[in-house]
Amino acid sequence: MTNLTQKLVIGAATLVVGLVLGWAGRGVIGYNTSTQFMTSFDSWRVACPAADQKGVNCEMIQDVVDNESHQELVRIAIGKLPDGKPIMDLTMPLGVSLEHDVGLVLGTEPARTVKYRTCLAQGCIADFPLDDKLQTSLNAGKDGNILITGLTSDKPIAIPLSLKGYGAARRVYENGEAKRNSWFWRMWS
Repeated sequence: MTNLTQKLVIGAATLVVGLVLGWAGRGVIGYNTSTQFMTSFDSWRVACPAADQKGVNCEMIQDVVDNESHQELVRIAIGKLPDGKPIMDLTMPLGVSLEHDVGLVLGTEPARTVKYRTCLAQGCIADFPLDDKLQTSLNAGKDGNILITGLTSDKPIAIPLSLKGYGAARRVYENGEAKRNSWFWRMWS
């Protein structure tokens, strides 16, 4: 290799390394920790608080509204507990039968059921652990139903759950969580 070729290779390598370091450094330096965002994807929306707010995480949310009365029937929120475990919270209106479990049916799968955790002024809350099996079912994108009892009768009522836009919302949710919690991820965003 001639002296000129060697200098050109070293110069090109230095330029490439400088560009990569500059690009990665702008992600870390340019990230504003007080930025929060909310983005909608068909039936779902993603809300991420500012990274400087400790103890809170991003959430994926869907509000199921009655077509006639325009009142919220169910609020679905997917997020993480303070210990980091993923969870799906369903908030139903007051007046549901607490003796009966809440059911979740996705596609043609059998119903998953859980008991209500608590009732607050906003409604009664049931928590579904977001394990790998439930996550796989949600990722499949087959719409489902939430089964509740007690609003108008003792017969279960099926409330439709749409997964339209779920995949896109999930990607933004995961990216938002990664960006809030990792300086390394910000370097490459």
